[in-house]
Amino acid sequence: MNFKLFILSLGRAIGLFALSRHLTSGRVRILAYHGIWLGEGHFGNFLYMDARKFQRRLALLNKWGYPVIPLTQAIEGLDGGRLPKSATVITIDDGWYSTYVHMLPALLAHSYPATIYLTTYYCVNQAPVIDVALDYCFQQIDSARCPEIHISDFAFGPLPTGTDQEKALALAAAVDAISKLQDDARRQLFLQSVCKKADVDYEKLLTERWFHLMNAEEVQDAAEKGVSVEMHTHRHRIRYDDEDCLEQELVLNSGCIEDITGRGPVHFCYPSGRFSQEIWPHLNDAGVTSATTTELGMVDGQSAIYALPRLLDGQNISELEFEAEMSGFMELIRQASTSLGFSRRKRR
Repeated sequence: MNFKLFILSLGRAIGLFALSRHLTSGRVRILAYHGIWLGEGHFGNFLYMDARKFQRRLALLNKWGYPVIPLTQAIEGLDGGRLPKSATVITIDDGWYSTYVHMLPALLAHSYPATIYLTTYYCVNQAPVIDVALDYCFQQIDSARCPEIHISDFAFGPLPTGTDQEKALALAAAVDAISKLQDDARRQLFLQSVCKKADVDYEKLLTERWFHLMNAEEVQDAAEKGVSVEMHTHRHRIRYDDEDCLEQELVLNSGCIEDITGRGPVHFCYPSGRFSQEIWPHLNDAGVTSATTTELGMVDGQSAIYALPRLLDGQNISELEFEAEMSGFMELIRQASTSLGFSRRKRR
């Protein structure tokens, strides 16, 4: 057991988790998830979680007695309404196909409401989300078999892939290369070429929808089953070519969601958690009610409504760490650290 887990175990044993839950009972816990990994082995930490681990998380919320409420109810409660103690909100970013296959049934089994922040381009245009798929492929490269990557059809490389740092640099170059390609068909051909170099089965990746978002019919079905579908931009960005594109992204995103669900979205999640106060007036003009970030923390009446922190749960977060976050123990530790002048940490 490492030192952090030892301290958490000790804190729970002497009653600090219970005390922390009492002291933070007036704060809302907004949990943040993404998708479930559908492929072999495991890929991702905060991006993808094992299906059984997510099911266990929901069972723990039920066992520990955390009341799970809709996001809208939580936001209204922050404005002077009454909320249950330790109110908890479940949010899920992006709208992955695996969210529909695994998370939705688990949520329904517990009758838990949830919010999906949907990015709509790859929902409408069904294909692997290419930058994430490329990330996976570069991580799968066997450096002994493929010490460098060269895709002559696209004048890409050769670039070394012998170390993790070299793979990261090659991935960044690949992402830059696809941004210059003229259409999705060419980008998918590029991905196929990378899959071949990485010895990844592109057809399996495609047919099993490892990196697909939900399609319109699946989003509609989720909405009809009680999931709130909200905004996450159309193409998962708020800037393009160093130009602000938030207004256009929100229009496209909200329009797609309303076309699919019949309901206009009012909540927003920043893509990749990147935000600044400069864009808050644009959110207000667009009728956005709240916006969540990847800042780590709980929410109360003093929280900035367009910069709401969340509790990011991931594959590598232990059950003890999850309990420490939910109880408020870690929140109080962060507050104490901030008051002592330490910088607040963020998870990305």
